[in-house]
Amino acid sequence: MTAEDPAYEEVVADVDAESDEAAEQLLDETAESAFVPPPVPRALRIPEVLLDIFSVSTDSTRAAAARVCRSWSTLALDVLWRDMQSPIPLLQILSPLQPKQTPEQDGETYKDWDFENGLVDADWTRFHYYATRIRTLVYHINDAAIGSKNNCLSPRALERAALLYPYGRCLVPNIQELRCHVTWDEAVQTIPAFVGPKLKALTMSFCTGMPGRCLKGLFQALVSRTPLLDHFHLSTDCPVVEFEVALAKWFESTPLLTEAELPRYYQTEMIVGTLGKLENLRSLATVWDNHLPYDEHGVCFQLSDDTFPCLTNLDIEGHLDYALATLQASPQLIRIKCICLTSYRAPTSEEVLNLTTALASACPVLDVVWLNFVSEDGATATEPLAFEVFRPLLECHGVTEFVVGHDLPLLLEASDVDEMAEGWPELKVLLLTRDPNHTSNTLAFDYGLDVSILAHMAHKLRNLTNLGLFLDVEQFTDFEGNLDPPHQFEKLIVLDVGCSPIPVHAVSAVGLYLGSLIVSPEAWIQCSMEPWYRGTRGDPKFTENWGRWYSTYTLMNMVTRSKAITAKTTGMLRQRHEIHSLKKR
Repeated sequence: MTAEDPAYEEVVADVDAESDEAAEQLLDETAESAFVPPPVPRALRIPEVLLDIFSVSTDSTRAAAARVCRSWSTLALDVLWRDMQSPIPLLQILSPLQPKQTPEQDGETYKDWDFENGLVDADWTRFHYYATRIRTLVYHINDAAIGSKNNCLSPRALERAALLYPYGRCLVPNIQELRCHVTWDEAVQTIPAFVGPKLKALTMSFCTGMPGRCLKGLFQALVSRTPLLDHFHLSTDCPVVEFEVALAKWFESTPLLTEAELPRYYQTEMIVGTLGKLENLRSLATVWDNHLPYDEHGVCFQLSDDTFPCLTNLDIEGHLDYALATLQASPQLIRIKCICLTSYRAPTSEEVLNLTTALASACPVLDVVWLNFVSEDGATATEPLAFEVFRPLLECHGVTEFVVGHDLPLLLEASDVDEMAEGWPELKVLLLTRDPNHTSNTLAFDYGLDVSILAHMAHKLRNLTNLGLFLDVEQFTDFEGNLDPPHQFEKLIVLDVGCSPIPVHAVSAVGLYLGSLIVSPEAWIQCSMEPWYRGTRGDPKFTENWGRWYSTYTLMNMVTRSKAITAKTTGMLRQRHEIHSLKKR
């Protein structure tokens, strides 16, 4: 049959019809089979397995998983909403937020973000469905989710939401941890909107100059709202006297509190007396975020026989004679494992020796010791301290951290290192006046530790992970030693040189020397400053000095990495040689 044959078209038409029908049937069968879901692996039906998977997934993956099925949705949403870095996504469920211009303040224009429709058509059931899943929340009035620093979440928006919320006083009923930073005094009173009865950790920080009346009203509103609170951290420069009564009253309503971190000069007689009645309190620490003027009213720490039954971590502020009297009059300090003593005048060597003798006697199970002997009255110490004044503490053989702050560098000899190695065999952190509070240009030459003492420390203090010293490297200009000596810091991760000066001509030699003593290529050099140091990171001299230490670190890191590669290669060659020897046998 040819194409010219009249019957050709009829045959072709029949074939095409049959082909189309077969194709449609095949497509229907394929389409039907495509919608048959494969069996779900049994492991993905176990809630604990799904939670583990969702906990390491991205937010987009969790959101997609929430659309798979009802069982997946519940678990995926729980993880997706559990830890929130902003309340904005939750509030936008009620209504979109829009900026509203506010009057100019201090030469700047601010945008106040509020609900677009005033919560007229808010879906509170849907809001509550997601709000109950939140366990951790970060609340910043200048929220990055709505733009720059001049974009603020309107306090009135939160007040309106909290007022209209039909399920209770807290917008997030199951919250367990709240971290908030407030820079606007009107926004302080919005914090209770996120404080629920299940809250266990509360961190609050406030901007400089926050009025005391705002904090007073806040803690008055929080009374009886945090019965399960376990940890509390407060950072502010507001004098405690302005809201002392309200704060103490609130502490009375936190019977399960175990850790309290308060600003400097907050250990008043009223607050300490209230905290002393909390049977579960284990730690009373000081927050050094703000530089407050000395306040004698806030350094009144007294321990009686019926207070602080479980205290193990303690910060004491005040003059040295006051700290000494506290230690001698407090027999229950025998339980203290971590202590931080801060004195606000330059002590003599005899006074420090008396203090450490009393400390070793009162606290025999010490694990962490921080002693800050700094001057805040404008007069610095005229003589440095020698390690011999701390020798009584060597009787506390469990010490793993020993930190000393002083106006002048600590005098340390090789024999002192030997005694530390014997008395504190598990010592891991050793920071000795790496940032002296002194302005002398010859400080390093007069009192700085010779950098060669590091080799002896590497030999004796084998467990050190953090080491901080004020060093004199002026004369260390040439390194001709072994880059792989027999005794090295095997566990050292941080070498803190504080404000130790380093001239340009010493950078290479010091870098090679440090690289020879340190094993880990992850180790680094740090120039840290404690709150009592008079300089600032903005000081050009500090910035220039830090640049030189960074160059030193770069060279040190090159050496440690080279040693690590050599050690790995040597190990591989040794292993290959052993395998070859076994084959010969």
